[in-house]
Amino acid sequence: MIPARRLWENQTAAKRINDNAIFQAAQQERVSLYELFGVGVIFLGALLGLVGTLWLIRNAYRARRWLGVLLALTIFMGTPLVYGLIRFRQNKRPLMLVLAGVIIGAIPFAAEHAFEFVFGLGERERFIDGERHLTLTGWDRTDYFTILSLKKDVVVLELGNSDVTDQTLTPLSEMPRLKELTLNDTMVTDSGLEMLRTLPALERLRLARTKVTKDGIAAFLAAPPPKLLDIDVSGNSIPASALRKWKNVDPEHRRYVN
Repeated sequence: MIPARRLWENQTAAKRINDNAIFQAAQQERVSLYELFGVGVIFLGALLGLVGTLWLIRNAYRARRWLGVLLALTIFMGTPLVYGLIRFRQNKRPLMLVLAGVIIGAIPFAAEHAFEFVFGLGERERFIDGERHLTLTGWDRTDYFTILSLKKDVVVLELGNSDVTDQTLTPLSEMPRLKELTLNDTMVTDSGLEMLRTLPALERLRLARTKVTKDGIAAFLAAPPPKLLDIDVSGNSIPASALRKWKNVDPEHRRYVN
């Protein structure tokens, strides 16, 4: 007979995993829709630009056949645009079409730069030896997902805030270069640890004063990220017995703080 408390804990853990899976799927769908929209806008701009360029070549061909052929052969050098500007009065419409294509195609890129300008991270984002370091501890905003989704090349990330939960960690699965992660003083639980297993470059993990448990840490370290060398679980009442087996696999390089 499974004790009522253990049964409740198992049900709660299962519910958290299910909620995280649903949340992750929704967020991934949202990112996919944004990316699909951006690609669609860029394609539309390119199409308009191509139609306008072909229109210019057609006008040149009607005026002088050899000129139209020449522009077609040198299209990638921008000669149709030069021709259109030289004979601007006769080519206003195709030039406007090309201009519209350029403007529309640039919208996704301009939107990304505008976002970074408005939501710039300032001193919280630094590049050290070509590696991106992101410090969001003490950040006064809550949209972690948007920021982290744009910073997939982060190497060092600090997320030590009380509003950081298991769901906040969802974008981390897209960070193959992440080596150092700080989650001190967060609401991360054992379910959140499951999301960190697949981080291929993770070497240092700080989980001081979180909601992780002895069983969760033991399960996590039974199959940890392949390069993990340092873990801090202080303030969580995690006994050394839950950490020692992992450390003993490579005692010279692995260390823990409990």
